[in-house]
Amino acid sequence: MASEVLASMRSTTRSGGGGSAVNAKSDRLEGERQMTDVTRVECRCGSVAIEISAPPIAQFFCHCDDCQAVHGAAYAPESVYPAWAVEVVRGEPTSWALKQNPRFTCRDCGTRLFIDGLRLGLRGVNGYLLPAGGFQAQYHMQCQFAVRPVLDDLPHFKSRAPQFGGSSETVDW
Repeated sequence: MASEVLASMRSTTRSGGGGSAVNAKSDRLEGERQMTDVTRVECRCGSVAIEISAPPIAQFFCHCDDCQAVHGAAYAPESVYPAWAVEVVRGEPTSWALKQNPRFTCRDCGTRLFIDGLRLGLRGVNGYLLPAGGFQAQYHMQCQFAVRPVLDDLPHFKSRAPQFGGSSETVDW
């Protein structure tokens, strides 16, 4: 019953009104999943906690020059979820944008938490924060910016992956 009330509220909030029967059913299912399958992650010092209430849409290694600059690494593991499914439940992370998308960091320890993909309604959580076995990369993307080749069995997309509007062109290392 509580999940149906939550879903009804979410449907009204998202659609700005009553919504359609299809949206209401979808929202109800999302609400039920939220109530049972929540992953809680924290920054390194524990000041910020995040709850993730949906399965990932995608998990990948990003080689873009922004991720390299922000993370100080050749690439960064990213686990992407619908924005509504990633919620800060403790603490107040600081927000800043390197170019366009806001990135969230713990004010106290500096842990990179997530990035908001505003145009797509997505949040990309730092894959290092997930529990052991919680990050299973499906591919590499933005490999045109790769510092060095990564030799593994995953696809290596030259730019964005097709599911995010990129081409299916890969790099051949």
